[in-house]
Parts: sequence; structure tokens; C-alpha cells
Amino acid sequence: MNRIPYFDNARAILIYLVIVGHILSKYIDDSHLLGSIYMFIYTFHMPAFILISGFFAKKIYESGYLTKVIKKLLFPYILLQIFYSVYYYYIFDDSIELSLFIPRWALWFLLSLILWNILLYFFGKIKYGLPLALVISILIGYDDSINEVLSLSRTFFFFPFFLVGYYLKTEHLLKLKSRTHVLNGVLLAMIGFITIYYFVPIEQHVWLLGKRPYDEISTVPMQWAWLGRFVAYIVMFTATYMFLTLVSNKRRFYTSIGSVTISIYLLHMVVIRIFYDSPIKEYILESKQYWLIFVFAASILFILSRKPVYTVVNQICTLPTKKNILGHK
Repeated sequence: MNRIPYFDNARAILIYLVIVGHILSKYIDDSHLLGSIYMFIYTFHMPAFILISGFFAKKIYESGYLTKVIKKLLFPYILLQIFYSVYYYYIFDDSIELSLFIPRWALWFLLSLILWNILLYFFGKIKYGLPLALVISILIGYDDSINEVLSLSRTFFFFPFFLVGYYLKTEHLLKLKSRTHVLNGVLLAMIGFITIYYFVPIEQHVWLLGKRPYDEISTVPMQWAWLGRFVAYIVMFTATYMFLTLVSNKRRFYTSIGSVTISIYLLHMVVIRIFYDSPIKEYILESKQYWLIFVFAASILFILSRKPVYTVVNQICTLPTKKNILGHK
């Protein structure tokens, strides 16, 4: 089966933005422009990534599929959770945490991906599954007990995007490449970034992460806190639409990277953590050579997308099947 360039292009761009976003997180208090770029990226990069993952979960009701998903993702999650705990402890003298219930940094995505597939099994055939998922997520924001443990808060927060991806068909996404949709995307990108730059405090980015209950992030009375998440959904779904209209549906120089994004995602934390404690981080800050952030992110992407790197990771993270649940060969 031939791969569709559109999806690989989208994933390649998104994984680059994931790396950029993690680097930018250390500079958002030092530059208003960087803070605005960071917030703009976060309006769509994970929602779009998750939507595409949901798109490739259409075999959810086939016999044995859900079991295969759990087996496929649970082992690398456990292995990498242990690896990163030991890595941070011995290299950076962080406190060692071997709990399997609180994902290390970006590993929340692996655990949530398991849970999204489980939720999809029950929501996929419900007539009003999407509205129900949105209501549950909005209400869960009031529950302090649903937090980073098992990545439950993020799981429920981002599940609507996974569900939308499941509902979408290839023709729906490719129709977004019409002239009208592309122009809409360009206008939304311009309006979105200008709005964030001039009118949205960077502190509000916490609403885009979905990992904290309302009482930790809301500045309005609790009875109105749900509006914050409701507005966040409107912004994020709109921004995701914007991004999907702007992705090329032709093969590009970066298209091949889209087939190995999961291995890049799992490994980029090693390099990013080194960067946080490196002289490079301080040099960029002191010299204000912020363009180096984007070059450094591109360098990380290039290195981690090389065959020797992703081959090793894929041997751990994939089963010997022709095509896995993330849409990789």
C-alpha cells in the first residue's frame, strides 16, 4: 500500500514543532515574541498529531486489534519510563522516580495513546460520541483527582481530537487542499498569531496543555472555569483545521521523516534534556540569537531521523507487521 504524502508531511512538520516547542519552553519568559510563537504552536501541534493518530485507528473493531495496540505500546512505555528515570538520575542528578503511573515528560503520549484506543472502542459507535467526549473532558477539569497520574487529565482532554481523527476519511482531509480552504488557513494563521502576540498573556498557555485541574489555572470563579476549556477547544480545533489546510499533499524533501516520527518523539527527550543544561542554552539567551533555536531543532530532527537511529527504536517499539497502528510501514 502506497503511503499518502499528505500524512507524512503533516507528521514531519509536527514532530519538528514538538522539538521547537520543548526548546522554546525555556525562553518564553525572556522574549514576548518567542512566547507568542510557543503558544501559537501549542494551539495545534499536539491536537493535529493526535487527530492523525486517531485517523489510523480505524481497525479498532477488528478482532485482536485493541490487544495488539496495548501489547505494542505498553512494553516501550515501561522500558522508556525506566530508561529516562535512570538517565535523568545518573546524568543530571534528578530525583529518581520509577513509578509507572506518572509518565516521564513526553512519555505521557504513549500511555495516553493506549487509553485513547480503549476509549475509542466504546465511543466509536456512539451516535453523539464527540459531544459526550467534550462534555466529559470539560467536567473532568473540576476533579482534582484526575491529574498526571496515568496521564488521565491529558487523555480525556485530547481524546476529542483522537475521536475526530477516527471519524475523518482520507477524502475529507484531501479536500482541505482546495483554494478556499488554503486561503482560510493562511488568514487564520495570520489572525491567530497576531491575536496571541497582542492580546493573549503567555500564562494562558496552560489551558492548551490539559494536564491541570481548573482550580490550579483558572482566575475566574469556579462556576465559570469550564468556559476556559471550552474556549481552548474552539481555538485548538480551529488552529488544527488551519494547520491541516496548509500541509502539502505532494512529496517534499522532508516527507520521509513522517514515517519515523514516533521514534523521533521518543528519543528527542534525550537531546533536549542535555540542551537544557548546556552552554548553548545560555548563549542563545545572552546573545539573543534566537534563530539558533530553530536551527538546533532542525539538527535534532535530522540526526534522529537517520536510519541507524530509528531502526534501533523501531525494533523495540514495533511488532514485525506490515503496518503498525501509527500508520508506519
